[in-house]
Amino acid sequence: MNSDINKKVMTAQEAVNRFIKPGTHIAFGGFTILRRPMAIAREIVRQGIGDLFVTMNGGTLVEEMLAGAGLIKWLETTYLGLEGGMPVAYAMRQGIEMGNIELVEDYSNWSFAQRTLAGKYGLPFMPCMGDLGSDILNYDTFGKAGLRGRNEKGEFIHPGIPPKKYEVIDDPFEGFGLRPRRFNAGEDTCGNRTNAYRDGKIKSDKYTGKEGVKVLLVPPLLPEVCVIHAQRVAIDGTVRIEGLIGPDIDQSLCGRVLIVECERICSPEELRAVPEHNQIASHFVHAIVEQPFGAYPSAVPNYYDYDYAWFKQYVKEINHQPVEKVREFWQEHVGNTTDDWEYLYNRVGMEKLFSLRTKPEYHYNPEIDRFK
Repeated sequence: MNSDINKKVMTAQEAVNRFIKPGTHIAFGGFTILRRPMAIAREIVRQGIGDLFVTMNGGTLVEEMLAGAGLIKWLETTYLGLEGGMPVAYAMRQGIEMGNIELVEDYSNWSFAQRTLAGKYGLPFMPCMGDLGSDILNYDTFGKAGLRGRNEKGEFIHPGIPPKKYEVIDDPFEGFGLRPRRFNAGEDTCGNRTNAYRDGKIKSDKYTGKEGVKVLLVPPLLPEVCVIHAQRVAIDGTVRIEGLIGPDIDQSLCGRVLIVECERICSPEELRAVPEHNQIASHFVHAIVEQPFGAYPSAVPNYYDYDYAWFKQYVKEINHQPVEKVREFWQEHVGNTTDDWEYLYNRVGMEKLFSLRTKPEYHYNPEIDRFK
């Protein structure tokens, strides 16, 4: 038992070498500037693993680095902005415009989240209404490229790409779930007023040609590998995430392989003391990578804040630079380091890292200068 448990603990180099190959469909966790799994992403840059099919929900820090290093082939995303002065992350935009990132598929944050729920629970689809009426439904990049559907053998053309981007159906319950509704006791007292355009939804005949409420169905997200960053992981693989969780729990259980990088490996007994604070059971985890400050320059609640100065400097150095300059930056910044410890010591510095440590009473660092 102990030997099996210890097999999960490995370095970032070992985890990437074992589970990530050219062309791997990989979903990165975290959200915007929170708990991005940078240690694994930096190791991918060091090993130069390219042609990746990258999936994400919110935030582009990991993906901007991989795009800057020229390692992304296909991208499935909800948001392309980079906090710190780039409404559209520059290396990603450059990669898309130049064709180095060949295909980009777009979902909303909500429809993407519903896809992760379907993947987590093994469901064929999940309902979603948020994308109805948007132009997200007008574009199907993967379909246009011929990657949807089945081949002559009856197999899906790509195991990570569903046969349809979405399906719109008529609500079989005729709008029963929409609010407001009138009850015998009077007006509906429920605080949910999210369906303010109920009348418009009921009268619409868009998508199906039949008047009535429409429901958007989205397919499950099924990546090969999911990577997240957590504060603590027990040596058996039990995961505890603190602070805003974002898409991580649902997304991490969609894939075949789950890699968890963490600030600290602890004993199972430590996490069992308050089991209701744990989110992911040990048997879902394939690899545990302990790397303090591994999410830098993003934030890890209760451990360290994000480094806004890094984002500002990145914008200054990279924005509007030719692709060769962008590649050179990431090669020097990350690719030429042997591991994350060398990166943190020589590219960032311990003084900078410790200046980001959070204050216990706030869970972040209120003394950091932001947005200056």
